[in-house]
Amino acid sequence: MRNAIELLLRFGYHLLFISMEFLCFYIIINYNHEQKTIFLNSTNILSTSIDSRVDKFNQYLRLEQENDSLHLQNARLIEKFIDYDLNASLYANDTLVLDSSKYHLVAVEICNSTFNLRDNYLTLCKGSSDGIVPDMGVVSQNGIVGIVKKVSPNFSIVMSILHSQSTISCLIKRNNSNGTLTWKSTNPKLLNLEAVPKHKSVFVGDTVITSGYSTIFPKGIMVGKVKSVVLEAGNNSYTIEVDLFNDPSAWDATYVIFNNLAGEQRGLEASITENE
Repeated sequence: MRNAIELLLRFGYHLLFISMEFLCFYIIINYNHEQKTIFLNSTNILSTSIDSRVDKFNQYLRLEQENDSLHLQNARLIEKFIDYDLNASLYANDTLVLDSSKYHLVAVEICNSTFNLRDNYLTLCKGSSDGIVPDMGVVSQNGIVGIVKKVSPNFSIVMSILHSQSTISCLIKRNNSNGTLTWKSTNPKLLNLEAVPKHKSVFVGDTVITSGYSTIFPKGIMVGKVKSVVLEAGNNSYTIEVDLFNDPSAWDATYVIFNNLAGEQRGLEASITENE
């Protein structure tokens, strides 16, 4: 009590002054139309400004969640595209419809990557604890990215398509001409399609897709368009340049392809090799 009285004696004049100021403002604002209008407009402007800043801050906090949601939606869309393309081909052959659960995609952020070296790799921010194992395919929403080579519990190393040892089986979509996609240039958007025999027709502008001749990539993932076709004298196959739909220098998110039947297929194929 004594302390309260001392504080009141020490700061009483200041408190009285502040109280009188508030009382004066109240009387001026409530009994003068112009001042009241100015006060209300100013309050509205200040309130709107504060609300806007709060909304922007909340949007920033939600960005990561929204980004994860978009990645998940993209994964589901790519899955539907894969299933649709494969099912369409099976219908054309009058056979059973492919089980749509064969493939599913998991969105994974890129922790680190290179694209300007001779042998380029990516580090993904998920690993074996999320079910990722070596020899899984990796794609973006615009095309192929590479193949998982090594994993730890929380990270995965991917050999990029921009690697001297990268070889991916692909097709000319128009006539199913098979070839091998490699990277021999210094341009990250320009790859080569090798071993397409000369008796097949290949034209500039043809679309190149994955062949599906492995457990890594399903058939039909878009790769790029033929930029140039050359048949050199004495060669039995074309020299083909492919302009990627994907821009490796702009990869921001990837999707790892889980082939639920990969183990069964590889086991069966391995048994044939052992028997021989």
